[in-house]
Amino acid sequence: MDEEQRKTKRLTAILFLACLCIALACFGAFAYLAVTKRGAGPVDERIVTISKIAVMTGIFFLVLAFGYLLPASIAHKKRTRGGGGSDMSEIFDETNMRNALAGHIPDGETLLAGIHAVAKETEARGVFGKCVRTQSKLLPDANGSTVALSKTKYSTYDVYLGITRSCMVIAECEENDYLYRFEDAPDTRGAYIREVTSEIDLADIGTCFPLADIQSCELKKGWMGSIKCSITMKDGSYLKLMLPKLGGLGGGMPHHTQYREAIVARLSGHSL
Repeated sequence: MDEEQRKTKRLTAILFLACLCIALACFGAFAYLAVTKRGAGPVDERIVTISKIAVMTGIFFLVLAFGYLLPASIAHKKRTRGGGGSDMSEIFDETNMRNALAGHIPDGETLLAGIHAVAKETEARGVFGKCVRTQSKLLPDANGSTVALSKTKYSTYDVYLGITRSCMVIAECEENDYLYRFEDAPDTRGAYIREVTSEIDLADIGTCFPLADIQSCELKKGWMGSIKCSITMKDGSYLKLMLPKLGGLGGGMPHHTQYREAIVARLSGHSL
């Protein structure tokens, strides 16, 4: 474990213990007020207000400790056991992010902003013409058929989210498995059919979406300053993402706040 990883682990542990202690202190203050004022006649309104504040503050720090910091610490341990996965310092690194996104950016486009995000549920759809499919690719064939494809993942996983002038780009932080559904004789009425002129790796489908094809984008405030993002494309593809407020612990993504604001602005329909 390198020095950066040790610092991250130590900081996470300190923050977890600090939040836990604050939560316990708040609950202790509430219990003290409840015991000392019991049977003492009418309770002063200020005491009631202070008690409510103590309880709500305690709940906030308890959720912060067990809902954010503890899972982050567990995830860090899993990634550093040598099981073949990426560790946190590799994921929360802007250079790694740029390299991961670069392979999905169309020619002539440049990455303007990119962040670490969390995918909650994704589905990429497409209709492909004049092709034949293998286990991992779509191959061009002038006499081939038309294939409808759905590529889905329902569990939570780490991704990089980036934007160019005209595209939204998604890249995995770690290798993931997806559910592929094929329909070899789809109803193509009203559908955009993409003719396959060169082989397409199934892993590359659902990694680049034209911004002009976004049908709707719903942005909501989430827990701990995060932003919940639900995007639906004109072809029926959709992404449910969570954009964290912080770019990890340890300073590996120093432009996270700036880039997140740029991505949110672009998804909201503003130009950069």
